Amino acid sequence: MRKKRVIRKKVGASKKKIIGKKTESIIPQAKLLRLFQIIAVLKSGHWTIKQLADRFDTSDRTIYRYINLLEEVDFLLEKDFENRFFIITTEDDPTQAQFSIEETKLIKKLIQAGAQDNPLKSSLLKKLSLNSEMDSMPRLFLKARLGHFVDKLAESILNKNQIVLKNYHSANSNEIRDRLVEPIHFGDNYQSIIALDTQDKICKQFKLDRIGEIIEMGSKVQFENLHQKNQTDIFGFTGDSNTWITLHLSLRAYLLLREEYPLSIPYIERTENGYTFHGPVSNLEGIGRFVLGLMDEIQIKGPDLFKTFIENKFQRQSLNQKN
Repeated sequence: MRKKRVIRKKVGASKKKIIGKKTESIIPQAKLLRLFQIIAVLKSGHWTIKQLADRFDTSDRTIYRYINLLEEVDFLLEKDFENRFFIITTEDDPTQAQFSIEETKLIKKLIQAGAQDNPLKSSLLKKLSLNSEMDSMPRLFLKARLGHFVDKLAESILNKNQIVLKNYHSANSNEIRDRLVEPIHFGDNYQSIIALDTQDKICKQFKLDRIGEIIEMGSKVQFENLHQKNQTDIFGFTGDSNTWITLHLSLRAYLLLREEYPLSIPYIERTENGYTFHGPVSNLEGIGRFVLGLMDEIQIKGPDLFKTFIENKFQRQSLNQKN
């Protein structure tokens, strides 16, 4: 009898634990739906943590977990001077033309209620399902894909193997092609790989998010004597100098800087009339290319050395265009 009572007591305690866990956790489907709803709300306005918690009938702690998740998957999440969170969007952001999940639900209900016999009903409902915030889902899985690349690259570096970067999209040449490379080391924060391009025998930085796939060749590196292990700067260039550049950025320039060069994020501050970048570079070429491509969106604050560099570059470009 004593043994029976002990077993009954353990079973009871176990049930209580399981019930407790169910009430505290969120099932994956509901959590994903809630995440998309929060994305929609943060794109439409500025919200404090408490306002979000009230809006979704949950705790401040849960909202902070969602905020942290959005930051981890690289949403452009900002906080204004009143500690209100929002997701940055621009007028030409394609997501602005998408229906929110709540809008989609409402329109679906109206169509189902008022278009019972209309032949267009099924096609409209299908298009609504496609043209909604569910299109944001791929970003949530981007990090898992990049993590897979990191594992493959780390193994190739360790074994000193050549690899092919399949369908690599180069921003400089604006072309997509395969690159046979010899990986050397990772860039800062594992956002890129420094590798020798076997075609021109030059060490370059390749961004992981521009790689289509990584193909392991099984062949050993052939040009190890050309491998350079210099650390690259924010803009992917190596050099001996350490010059601090200060730029005033428009919203568009800020968004492009964050997207193209995520290592710049710690050096950006929000101001009342835009954004300020103040960060170190090893070579003026990299940041120079960025500035020259956005001359109407960026104001150079210093130093004079960089102002002169840009002026000379701009004059040479103008002469080349005339010729």
